[in-house]
Amino acid sequence: IIIFFAFFWLFYIFLNKYINQKYLTQIYTYLNVPQKEVWLVLWAWVKNWNLSIIFKDRLRIASLAYKKNKIKKIIISWDNSKKNYDELTPAKIFLNNLWVSQNDIFLDYAWFDTYQSLYRANYIFQARNINIITQEYHLKRALYICDELWLNCDWIKADRQNYMFMNKYIFRESFANLKAFYNTFLWNKSPKFLWEKIDINLKSNF
Repeated sequence: IIIFFAFFWLFYIFLNKYINQKYLTQIYTYLNVPQKEVWLVLWAWVKNWNLSIIFKDRLRIASLAYKKNKIKKIIISWDNSKKNYDELTPAKIFLNNLWVSQNDIFLDYAWFDTYQSLYRANYIFQARNINIITQEYHLKRALYICDELWLNCDWIKADRQNYMFMNKYIFRESFANLKAFYNTFLWNKSPKFLWEKIDINLKSNF
């Protein structure tokens, strides 16, 4: 047992150091990021129709890039797993108020974790060249997953302020890196839900 936990702890340290250092230079702002047609906005919680500050900032960055013609299509990943849990409508209203055309917004309805969201962006929306929007604490893990899925991804920081409980998020992220390793290297399985493919050059599924 002691040997097992010693090995686990050493691997935990090595993996986090590897991910944090390797992807440090692949971070952009919405102004200097290489232009790609598809941008993926990763989900953050919504409660009682109220978007979290973190989610709002991700959507704001997407809208700013849209206005600068850095982006043509936006995919929003969100959780539709619970009955009467509506994240779609408040996100739609928020983006419409920021002058993003509904025709350029697409939805991934089965966000359960970052791995599945990126896998589905490639499989369903056929997007292999993606700019991903999230906060810095989350971004390195997603870039690691992109590499393991053979996706060409760049990352746009959505940090617009100091967030409460950030130490908690960073601590949780260090263990989420272990899950990412498991999903990509050990498990390497397709997501639970994979339905028909969507052509993002045609009508939005929003």
